[in-house]
Amino acid sequence: MQLAIASDQDAEELTELDFTVVPTPENFEVSEANVSLTSMSTTVAIDLAPVVSASGSGDAFTTVVSDATQAARTGANETKANKSKSNASFFGARADGNRFVFVIDSSGSMRGPRWEALCKELIRAIKSLSPDQDFFIVSFDAIAHPMFAAAPPRGKFLKPVDKNINRVQNWLLSIDHGRNTFPASAVGMALKLEPDAIFLLSDGEIKDSTLEDLRVWNRKQDAEDNIKVIVPIHTVLLHSLMGYATLETIAQENGGTFTPVQPR
Repeated sequence: MQLAIASDQDAEELTELDFTVVPTPENFEVSEANVSLTSMSTTVAIDLAPVVSASGSGDAFTTVVSDATQAARTGANETKANKSKSNASFFGARADGNRFVFVIDSSGSMRGPRWEALCKELIRAIKSLSPDQDFFIVSFDAIAHPMFAAAPPRGKFLKPVDKNINRVQNWLLSIDHGRNTFPASAVGMALKLEPDAIFLLSDGEIKDSTLEDLRVWNRKQDAEDNIKVIVPIHTVLLHSLMGYATLETIAQENGGTFTPVQPR
């Protein structure tokens, strides 16, 4: 994956975060209170405690799915409901809040018309944000690629102003599509940013443990020991039928909506 490196002096900085390159999913090590992502000699701990079992079975998980589905139907997430009445839209999916992360598939199957459609809609979505809203983008193939990154990556939420939109357009044009559809590391990075919502887009079957990992990473227990979704995740299936069930389930279990998009 080739990335364009732009000067940080041009960015409208809201929040600066440090990232470390995240590995492929087969090396995930899930502990009781942390998710440790290990790649070669580099390790980064994504602290999403408290968490629950990733087994996905039993009454607790049924409650999570029920709560997430209800949040999707009402268009609200309990932890975000009173924060803002602002929203964002992406291929018809709508999310409430002021901070959004777009997690986009940049694997080889996205080349051509699919990538063109994605870039056009992504720029439209960013331009439609209000001045008090912020965005971040992570693309993925076999690993995560945060926008404007160098190794080790550093990322910032950006304002939807012209100079930042131009930087995003140049970065999108520079992307060299990689192999595999492994969004887990990109979604983990998105959760670390603590956004109000995540948009996850792919055009194919997700081939890693994203669905199972989110049952650990994107859960918390409230004071009454009820298990809740932390960040709503809205999924988009672009110009394909492959991956339908997985993306739909991710949205249902994580308080989001699922939007299949067919070519025009």
